[in-house]
Amino acid sequence: MQLRAANSVREHEKPMSWARAIVIAVGFFFVTAILLGQIPSFVFVVSTLSTLTRMEQSFLAMGLLALGIGLICFTVSFLYDVKPVLPWPLFFVGGAALAVIGLFMLYQVRVGIHTSGFFGTGWSEYLPDKFVDVKTGTVTYWPSDNPGYLFHPAWFQPQSIDLSAIGIIALLTGLGIASVAALNPLVLSGRLLGPMRDLLVRLSIGLAIVIAALWLTINTFANIVPDDGDHAGILNIMLFIGLILALFGLEVWLLPVLTANRQQFMPGVYLHGVVGFIGLVAVPLLIIWVILYPVVNLIHNLDSTQFFVQCSQKTEIPTSCTFTPFSGYIICAIVFTNLFAILVAGLYFWSTRRNTVVLGSTLALIFVAIAPLVIHLDEFTQIPIGILLALGIVVLTFIYTWATQREFAPTAPQQLGCAGQWLVLGTLLLFLLMGFAFFSLPLYYELESGLMFFYQPGPGGLHDAWWMLLLMGGLGLYQLVVLMRRRYHPMGNWRKFGLWVNAIALALMVTAGINGFHADVLQKGIDAMDGSHAMFVTAICFAIVGIAACAIAAARTRSIPWLVAILVSVLIGLAVAFVAYNLDQPYPELVIFGFALTMLGAFAYTAAGPDPEDVYLNGYETTEGAVTVAARP
Repeated sequence: MQLRAANSVREHEKPMSWARAIVIAVGFFFVTAILLGQIPSFVFVVSTLSTLTRMEQSFLAMGLLALGIGLICFTVSFLYDVKPVLPWPLFFVGGAALAVIGLFMLYQVRVGIHTSGFFGTGWSEYLPDKFVDVKTGTVTYWPSDNPGYLFHPAWFQPQSIDLSAIGIIALLTGLGIASVAALNPLVLSGRLLGPMRDLLVRLSIGLAIVIAALWLTINTFANIVPDDGDHAGILNIMLFIGLILALFGLEVWLLPVLTANRQQFMPGVYLHGVVGFIGLVAVPLLIIWVILYPVVNLIHNLDSTQFFVQCSQKTEIPTSCTFTPFSGYIICAIVFTNLFAILVAGLYFWSTRRNTVVLGSTLALIFVAIAPLVIHLDEFTQIPIGILLALGIVVLTFIYTWATQREFAPTAPQQLGCAGQWLVLGTLLLFLLMGFAFFSLPLYYELESGLMFFYQPGPGGLHDAWWMLLLMGGLGLYQLVVLMRRRYHPMGNWRKFGLWVNAIALALMVTAGINGFHADVLQKGIDAMDGSHAMFVTAICFAIVGIAACAIAAARTRSIPWLVAILVSVLIGLAVAFVAYNLDQPYPELVIFGFALTMLGAFAYTAAGPDPEDVYLNGYETTEGAVTVAARP
């Protein structure tokens, strides 16, 4: 009788928890939304602006960015093969040299053309560049001996090349190649696995999130972004370090996964990086960048009715030319069709080549994370927001990629029921709103007033996007934790009571803040109290009861860490509220934020803490039908 080995269960045949499915669905949704929604609409906008300057800059930046990602994938393909062909120090030196070139370009642009630095007179941000004196009408060019174009009057027009974007792309690409090379001996020898890898990943991703959260919160209430064209302020450097940390954490976690599953990932690295990003993205974009102005000039000479191309000044051809909306729709349709075909192919191969699709999604998210930063460097006040946007998408990329490779919740079959269905559908909805709030932070020229919610930093500004990001993200994370623990750790009476009381308190606080406060009750007395004050006082009473209930429950379970967490959050929240109230000008919104922080530990306890019933029944056999201790993992 012939013996055959049993076929191993393929990835798509393995059971998957609802929590893991939600995280994967969220990541794939944002890949789809950005690729099919934002990129085609952005291409339409830049192709139909008054001039093609933005289109030239954007296509060059995105082409070089795709080339950089392809080079990093090329490095991975060479160094992480079973038998590497080239030594890793060679790639490390090349990457370090490229990063130094990028830093040099950024420094020269930072110095500017009117001052001198360590390397002489600085550079303009654009090549070539054109300056017009508003008072005298005098026109000057940079470089000084430049006639206002490169190579030919119908070729590269002023501001066709953004040197800052090239510098950032060179810096990120060089750091990526150098870090991939430096990690090579650690990964191949297995020394990066285990606690060392976990520590590096957690520190990098955690510190990146902390930097982003602190900066966003401070900027929301104080508006610390300079508006004087500062390209290299300490704020930008701090956020850029956070972006580097997030990318490094993703890299440290991903490289051992690639090497442990070479047959599944390495063909995808070469396919997506070299063939996809270099051959299908970088090369076409760079070719369009090179031939754009000559082609527009040719179409203008042939199209006398200006049906495809229109020019505003007859003496400035092709500088003043742009595509008509009719041509813009054709270009947008071409971009959308190609991206849609790629996404359909990803869905088709999800069940048979899942890791190849996952790797492609990961690289696509990294591309769309950095692209908005490098194509909006001329909007000085939006540079920190662009770095923040890139940082957030990279963190999303890490969470999505991690969830595709690891199960983190029970997979045993269980009927969802009404509560379970809401936990699934509601969590997806909350993360959707959180995403819209996050992408409403930038105010780019293609977004008139943010994507969905208003965001105006500083006292008196509209902070809707920040509040929606905080509330929807927090509620979504809360529901995800409850969904993960629902089977083996159902919520007992104490935690239910604490949840609902604190939820009512938070809702009342937010409602009171929306209505606004028109008098200081502590200064003018109780007669100055209006409806908002009464609502806020009621919210404080509910919060006190909810926090006390959670603290008592934690004490009854003898859970000292949870009790400390509840008390610490109360002290931090009260400190924030006290400082906000005693500012030179009281900040009611910050006071509300401080009181909301007091409930953070209590909310965390209701989601993930133990119940007193579990301890007293010694087996988790509560009246809610929970599983016994012996059956719990």
